[in-house]
Amino acid sequence: MGICGTCKVMKTAGEVEMEHNGGITDEDVAEGYILSCCSVPKGDVAIDY
Repeated sequence: MGICGTCKVMKTAGEVEMEHNGGITDEDVAEGYILSCCSVPKGDVAIDY
């Protein structure tokens, strides 16, 4: 559901569609972070955790 932010990871490549309920800030998203629990890849994606 994307509430707690525990699964926040840095996306280093690719695009995802992320539906969340406040578990990540707009600033984090702008820096490239995603919530892995509620992100659907739109192709190949690379992350750093």
